[in-house]
Amino acid sequence: MNTRYIRQIRATPRATRLAISRATTQAASRGALALAAATLALASAVPASAQTPRPIQPGQPARAQFAGDSLHRYSIDLGEGMFVYGEVRQAVDVVVTVKDPTGATLGVFDGPGRGAAEPFQFETDSAGEYAIELAPFEDGRGGYGIRILTVEPVATDPEARVGQLIRMYDGDRPGGVIGVVEDGRLAFVRAYGMANVVHGVPWEAGTVSNIGSVTKQFTAMALLLLEADGLLHLDDDVREHIPELPDFGTPVTLRQFLNHTSGYREIYNLLPLAGFRGEDSFEREKAIQVVQRQPTLQTPPNTEWNYNNTGYILLSLIVERVSGQSFADFMRERVFEPLGMRDTRVKMVQGEVIPGSAQGYVPVKTGMGYRTARDLPASAGAGGIYTTVDDLARWMLNYRDAALGGPDAVRAIATPAVLENGDTTTYGLGLGIGELSGRVVYAHTGGDVAHRAYLGYFPELEAGVVVMSNNASFDLGLGVRIARVFLAEELEAAEDEDEGAGEGEAADEEAAEEEDGGEGGMSPERVAAIAGAWVISAPGTKLDADITVEDGRIFFQAVAQPRLEVSVTSDSTISIAVAQAAFTFHFEADGSAVAATLHQGGLDMPMRRSEKEDLTEAALAEFAGRYFSEELETFYEIEAKDGGLALLHIDMEPVELRHREGDEFTTAVIFMASVEFERDDEGRITGFRVSNGRTRGVWFGKT
Repeated sequence: MNTRYIRQIRATPRATRLAISRATTQAASRGALALAAATLALASAVPASAQTPRPIQPGQPARAQFAGDSLHRYSIDLGEGMFVYGEVRQAVDVVVTVKDPTGATLGVFDGPGRGAAEPFQFETDSAGEYAIELAPFEDGRGGYGIRILTVEPVATDPEARVGQLIRMYDGDRPGGVIGVVEDGRLAFVRAYGMANVVHGVPWEAGTVSNIGSVTKQFTAMALLLLEADGLLHLDDDVREHIPELPDFGTPVTLRQFLNHTSGYREIYNLLPLAGFRGEDSFEREKAIQVVQRQPTLQTPPNTEWNYNNTGYILLSLIVERVSGQSFADFMRERVFEPLGMRDTRVKMVQGEVIPGSAQGYVPVKTGMGYRTARDLPASAGAGGIYTTVDDLARWMLNYRDAALGGPDAVRAIATPAVLENGDTTTYGLGLGIGELSGRVVYAHTGGDVAHRAYLGYFPELEAGVVVMSNNASFDLGLGVRIARVFLAEELEAAEDEDEGAGEGEAADEEAAEEEDGGEGGMSPERVAAIAGAWVISAPGTKLDADITVEDGRIFFQAVAQPRLEVSVTSDSTISIAVAQAAFTFHFEADGSAVAATLHQGGLDMPMRRSEKEDLTEAALAEFAGRYFSEELETFYEIEAKDGGLALLHIDMEPVELRHREGDEFTTAVIFMASVEFERDDEGRITGFRVSNGRTRGVWFGKT
């Protein structure tokens, strides 16, 4: 589980909290929840205890108080194939967890805080009693009101189905727009929610919005046009165009920037270590300074795929140096205007006024549930394009027509990169290349501080989906779900073809299952054996997690993430449906489990037991002191206090260092996922290295 597929649900000055739930939550609709303001007082509320679920009926509000208790449970009997939507009005910040009749978690919802409503929605796969569990964030005290607003069959009509899927983003909360291209034309557009909450401006089909990293494929086209002009080559050493970049002893090429194999540090994961916050300002030239101070490449070029914005920012500077135009002017004249994308532009200055654009909003824990947000600074090239659903449809169809760039350019963008070891990635030039139900799909997601976007094009079908939102809590997984709704027949047909071709493989899998004991449950002995602390080796970092067992039920919790119930799928495997994650445990002859594998996001990540130990006061004192990073020109102070360690920085709230094992620690802050101390030959601590996946091994020496 790394930052590619762990979804952020809350950011505070103290830390960044994460959730692996597919159902990240959002804000409330003022008109939808008809609970009076007096509901928040809840003077005569009756609690729903953790042991005895309180039945709740659609349309009938229930009210309660958190007063030292940590869990309230409600139950509702539902039939198969139902869509359910509800909201919790919060005088205390509430986390909502929905579970099916077997106890499996369907979703965890934690968006805006007190003063706003917490919306939640889910669908039923079977009839039975569903549980809705409410817990106060950080053991808060106060009242709430919960109401089930909609219980209806899952819609079969595509337009009605989309209405259900986007219910949590409609009304007077930040919303967005959905566009569906079929048969080579924009066949469906639906706007929802507010483009500007403060002024009550609704989203429209023509609303302009920031598409974040969906921008990268446009930057790739700019480089290909310059290559066709004979002004550069994608295999040029970047230092031919930015000679002030350091020589790392091996060339780093423009192509490696485009396909994320350069070995450069990720600028937006590095600068937070120096106290940078996402909306702080800096210029694009900062990317040059970041690379100049990087001591070595993180990996040799073209040996590992590691998503990287630094290279794309540098590419925007190269476009300017080679073309003699500003990046915005070049993109307008050479990319947007030739395709008739008249409402598209690159935002070059943070705070730049974009007429007709949607304001971005981030959930907060007080007030009305949201605050306005500025865009990332200096993102041009990596992000920063503002556009409309109509213009993105025009861009999408260029993958069919190749009117811009020609067939060679389109083919280059859509060809996956091949690493030095021969492995083929799932990324071309600024564009993801994959499959959905047997159909090829070109896709990319985008996320700025608050804006979100998805573009997916199916070249075999001449069809695709565009989604844009100004809600930081927006679930980008909806892009794929909407594709399945509108392209159901074509995708199902491809699935049928694949199933016929793969009958032999299925038989092999069944035979393997029978050999391993089939799909039976996990014995109580094995369940007990997997419980405990684990360390997950994710790409470029490590993550800590705990597996606990209560009354035969198994729970998984990664550090600073929600606790989720898992399902047993065989005598050696478990899964978490909401996280699209599966685990395989490798049992020893004596029945113990010291190793496992996490399967998620197309990766197989090894897991091992964490050998945690309590550190004495004397041992903790060894880590205390002042540390300095020459690369970032920033200090940290580590204090040994109250039986633990605190990491202090002038621009941050204290960060707790959580002992992993030996000299390894972790934190609840995403950009400090792994902190590993080093010692000299005499055992004295000399410093520590910080890694977070995209940025690795940043050194802080003890002063």
